[in-house]
Amino acid sequence: IQPAIYYLAFNMVDPVVGGYSETAKKLRQAISIAQNQEEYISIFANERGIAAQGPIPPGIFGYEEGENGTDSIVYDWVEGKRVRKSLAFAKKLLAEAGYPNGISRKTGKPLKLYYDTTATGPDGRALMDWQRKQFDNLGIQLVIRATDYNRFQDKIRKGKTQLFSWGWNADYPDPENFLFLLYGGNAAVNTNGAGINSSNYQNSEFDRLFDEIKTMKNSPLRMKKIKEMLEIVREDTPWIWGIHPKSLALSHAWYTNVFPHAMANNTLKYKRIDAKLSCLLYTSPSP
Repeated sequence: IQPAIYYLAFNMVDPVVGGYSETAKKLRQAISIAQNQEEYISIFANERGIAAQGPIPPGIFGYEEGENGTDSIVYDWVEGKRVRKSLAFAKKLLAEAGYPNGISRKTGKPLKLYYDTTATGPDGRALMDWQRKQFDNLGIQLVIRATDYNRFQDKIRKGKTQLFSWGWNADYPDPENFLFLLYGGNAAVNTNGAGINSSNYQNSEFDRLFDEIKTMKNSPLRMKKIKEMLEIVREDTPWIWGIHPKSLALSHAWYTNVFPHAMANNTLKYKRIDAKLSCLLYTSPSP
């Protein structure tokens, strides 16, 4: 499993999907439950991934297996495994958010959300059809706004999106390298587009804890504070956590020390070739 995450983000400064009220949280939570990541992994990733429970991937300090590492907003822990909450429960949250069956109590009109994407071609269309279906399960109309990458980046920097998908691969093996994606000081709208927090999420308690853990050594105290941070962002739901992808590699028996490293590219000096085995495998007898 790669130290990476692909996620769907809510723009937290958007007047419809953003904000920190209980109704805003329930809207995002309902959508998160309805986004069937297990189905996505099966259809689009050929089972090469696992459903994320937060921003920190396996292999990075702060990630936990089992029940302790489960996002209880989206999953129940049943008989030793994670079970995604039902669509019925998601619809209940949606109604409590003010959109029973996807209809706004204020306007009487269906809820319509806008998803910015750079996906194109047959694969992109298939993915967008699947995304529409996830929202349609709640009665929400999803409008796809396809654009080129430069325009997409410009909209992200200026906070002009509602929903969008993006990803992150670790630069270095530390939870700070993922948690800083949600740090308020890095919000794009507060940094003239320079910040890495593209969802513009801001929570003062999360930020306080981040400032404490960002340079701490790994310890039980650091783990405790990270768990508190994960509970905060799971409750606020600025992202639909998406997936941690899996990578596969094949190598010849005579070519060794080739286990891939997700963050380092200076591994050529460790490679080894077994010349005798190579000759044995590839030298055929004379006719």
